[in-house]
Amino acid sequence: MSSIVLLALPLLAIQVAGPDIAQARADSLVLNPSTAEAWVDRLVKPALAGSGVPGALVVIVQRSRVILNKGYGLADVAAGAPVDAGRTLFNTASIGKSLTAMITAQLLDDGGLDLDVDVNRYLTSARIAGPDSVTLRMLLAHRGGFDDDITGLLVPFDGNITIPRAELDRRLRPLVAPGYAMAYDNQGFGVIGLILRDVTRKSIADLFRERLFEPAGMTGAAHGRPPDGKARLARCYTVQGPGAVQECEYWLYRDGLQGAGGIAMSGTDMGRYLRLLLNRGTLEGHVVLSPAAFADLIDFDHARFHPGMPGAGLAFVQFEEFRGLEYAHSGHIPGFSSMMKVYPDADVAIYVGFLGGTPGSFDLTVTNVLRSLRQIDIQAAARPGFEVLNNLTDSFAVRFIPPDQPRSSESTVQKAGASAWGLDEFLGSYVIATNHSQSFVSRLGGWVGTIRLERAGGSNVRLGGIPSLGEYHPVGPLLYENAKGDRLALAKLPVGRYLAVGLSGGVFKQTNRFESPGWSVLLFLISVVMMLTAAMQLRRTAPGPLRKLARWGLPGFVLVLGGLLAEWQWCVTLAIGKGAIVLPALWRLALHAGVVLLVWQAVAFFRAHAPIGRLNRLHGILIATAGIGMAVAVTFWRVIGAFPPYWSW
Repeated sequence: MSSIVLLALPLLAIQVAGPDIAQARADSLVLNPSTAEAWVDRLVKPALAGSGVPGALVVIVQRSRVILNKGYGLADVAAGAPVDAGRTLFNTASIGKSLTAMITAQLLDDGGLDLDVDVNRYLTSARIAGPDSVTLRMLLAHRGGFDDDITGLLVPFDGNITIPRAELDRRLRPLVAPGYAMAYDNQGFGVIGLILRDVTRKSIADLFRERLFEPAGMTGAAHGRPPDGKARLARCYTVQGPGAVQECEYWLYRDGLQGAGGIAMSGTDMGRYLRLLLNRGTLEGHVVLSPAAFADLIDFDHARFHPGMPGAGLAFVQFEEFRGLEYAHSGHIPGFSSMMKVYPDADVAIYVGFLGGTPGSFDLTVTNVLRSLRQIDIQAAARPGFEVLNNLTDSFAVRFIPPDQPRSSESTVQKAGASAWGLDEFLGSYVIATNHSQSFVSRLGGWVGTIRLERAGGSNVRLGGIPSLGEYHPVGPLLYENAKGDRLALAKLPVGRYLAVGLSGGVFKQTNRFESPGWSVLLFLISVVMMLTAAMQLRRTAPGPLRKLARWGLPGFVLVLGGLLAEWQWCVTLAIGKGAIVLPALWRLALHAGVVLLVWQAVAFFRAHAPIGRLNRLHGILIATAGIGMAVAVTFWRVIGAFPPYWSW
């Protein structure tokens, strides 16, 4: 779901196949249920044993039938309860976004909503701040520009899911200009959920049940807390390997995030949902979504980065695997990992869910990040099993669906000429487009993961440091393709230059070493180590200038470090969640005071000319430089010069 780690290049994308192609290939894939089940068994059973994952659920369907609906392993380790595909509920996490989009498409079809008006027109329980309008089209295409950090937006199973109006208003402030770049946006889909609730005046749980679960026959599915509590829920587990399995909290989405996911389904429910998609909104005579509304749902020209790249529909985005039309969605929440892929032209869809593969919480506080790093430290022997489970949908396609279809987006792409179309201005560093947050820790994570676009000779390009992708050659204006057929595209937008790459068109924003200073993390860590050595100069026999440097520099160091740790731990939960001003202002003031002390003492030391010996002076220079280095780093982290309620500049 979010960004504790960069789980998040979107896993979703391909091209649009026309209706004539879809019709010509309908029911073309011949699947033998026994063969499919034996193949899945051969992969999943050893994967569970080798990884330590307690249980899994695999569903494979075609338009008119269920090929496989099977549970593996245990849903509840303590009780010894097996995964029952017809009864056990798996949390599908962000796959719920696609169901949110389906209900949105219903209301669009009814005339109750419009894709292109400011959504504040529909909201009564909150208001989106900022000078720019945010529309449903932007939100559905992950272009709302909201904070990537969802700390505090999930609560334990018995917790209160209600979010006060004041907190919603603090959270609903786009951090980048909305409407331009696709950047996976949980909070944006949370806003869609609020819109659906405010417009229909129904709770999200009731809305999903009445408009989707009951008409589609998904009688076991539940949004949020099921009516029968935990009775049918698979338990949440963090898994590091066999014998290293721990139960974790089953989290619920708070009502400002409910549009982003949180639907629990059995294999039977998921099978009906997949068949509903394959049948374009109709299942066994029940029209859940009209043909026109369904066509709009998977119209991938709603948000296409480049004519030659995969596009995004309303929540779904495309993959390009040369297997005809393909769209997909994944889902990750503490304790659960899910992936679903739909191949309409081949008349098949697959879902794989398993327990584990994520940390026990997505909050980006100090304490939780440290805990999560331990929880996702998978044993070396267990990693092959996790890889099998994570890639099972892809392995299924490789085994059963031949990649023999043309790239349907090809017809809209101009062929390459002799020019590289102004390539030079796009060369340089890029940071993942989701890297916007009021939390400096979340921003740092994105800075460390920058990539570089380099010229590879002639008009070819490559991504520096990723040799496995090879070189990309031009196939159209600002469009490149490697030997595997994967594409890379460039675009110049009013808000900057962007790059999209990979099967799913993961989007990156061009930056520079000063706007995304990944180097500053290393600088800060080295400075911390050097500042710690200043403690040696507190002794009485230390030279006066060195002792003075340590006596004042170390308090500055403590103030900076303490301020950063306080901000990391409580910025979102206390300042944004609860609206506190005084305590956040105090730790920010302490942080600023620490920076002043570090710089002041460094300057004072450099101006001092007392003879203290060569080694002592060298040590003093290192300490003073470290103090300045810390000040430079936190300045580039944008925590200097900003105070509540705004946390960066």
